[in-house]
Amino acid sequence: MGTSAILAVIASLGSMFLSCSGRPLWGLILAVLSIPFGLLGFLRAASPEIKGGFASIISILIGVVGVAVALIAMFAKIVWFHW
Repeated sequence: MGTSAILAVIASLGSMFLSCSGRPLWGLILAVLSIPFGLLGFLRAASPEIKGGFASIISILIGVVGVAVALIAMFAKIVWFHW
């Protein structure tokens, strides 16, 4: 697997973990980073020497979901603390 695909997987999974553990801002940052890493990994996987195209696609999808989860967690954190 290529380096960018590995970074995309780590960033997307880290974003979910951080968003669900009360740090949605860091989760949002990692989710946003996982999308370009996944795109780069997917483009590099077109080369026969580098693998990780499927992992890159999954990371992009998890990154998009991670952005939504982080935004929902941020909204919930703001509403929860103002009550």
